[in-house]
This record gives sequence, structure tokens and C-alpha cells, in this order.
Amino acid sequence: MDVIAAALSGIRHLVLEVSLLDAVWVFGGLLIIRACRHAGMWIYALIALPGTLAHELAHFVVAFVLGARPSFPSVIPIRTEHGWRLGSVAFRVGYARALPIGLAPLLLAPLALWWGKSFLHPASWPLYGLHVWIVAALLTASLPSTTDFKLALPALGAVMVIAVIVLMVYLYS
Repeated sequence: MDVIAAALSGIRHLVLEVSLLDAVWVFGGLLIIRACRHAGMWIYALIALPGTLAHELAHFVVAFVLGARPSFPSVIPIRTEHGWRLGSVAFRVGYARALPIGLAPLLLAPLALWWGKSFLHPASWPLYGLHVWIVAALLTASLPSTTDFKLALPALGAVMVIAVIVLMVYLYS
């Protein structure tokens, strides 16, 4: 629990050090990235590229560490029956490894906060705009995709059942 408390304290510290003006610019960057979805697939793919690369690398690194034998990430957009897939990583996974691999992009949110704290404030224009774009792309990429949730859902369900059982044993013993 001390590790979790320390991590949450560190994240809180990072959030408090990002200025309101920086947050407004990053929010604008998020809106621009979102709006680029309607500008055409290739424009959106290029605007989202740093985030897509980070998202797929998060899956790759966690899968590699857990021994899931991942393929190298692809960031070439591919048309599917449901739209476009901007990137992918293939790996072998069981239920135990599915949860951390599927939810690995969540690790990009603290990275985005750190990047914003470290590079936004001291930068001058045009580097400031580049850093805003990187932070916004990392925040966008930190959300697991529908496929990521489908991969993690069985393990997440098992973890929730175990947590409820542990809580019930704790409360009634």
C-alpha cells in the first residue's frame, strides 16, 4: 500500500505543478487531435502517430516483460470492417497476463503528466507547441482501446470476483 500511496502522491504533485494555461493548451491539443478524425484517415494517423506509437510500445514492453512473446509493434494504418486500426502488437497471452498487457496504455497518463511538467513550462514557441502535441497525444493514447478491454475483460472479471471474496472474508471474520 505504501507504493500505491507514494505513486498517487507523486501523480498529485505532478498535476499541481502543471499551470492552468498549460492545461488549457493541452485540452486544445486534445480537441484538435479529436477533430482530426474527421479530416481524413491519413491526417488523423499522422497527428495521432506519437500517441499510437506510445500506446503500442506500452503493450509491447509489458508483454515482453511478462514473457508473452510480442511481435514488434506496427503503426501502419489498416482498414478493418469497423473502421481503421492505427497500430497493433501481436502476442501470446493467457488470462493471467491479459489484464496488465491489455491495460498497459494506462501507464501513459503519468508519463504525459511528467512530460508536461518537465517540458511545457520552460519551452518557448514553437517547441512549446510540439510539447503540447506530445502531451495531448500521450493522454489520448493512454485510454485502452475496445480491443484492449476485450482482452482484459475476462481477467478483470476474475480479479473483481476475487476482490469481492477477499472483502467479504475480511468484513465477516
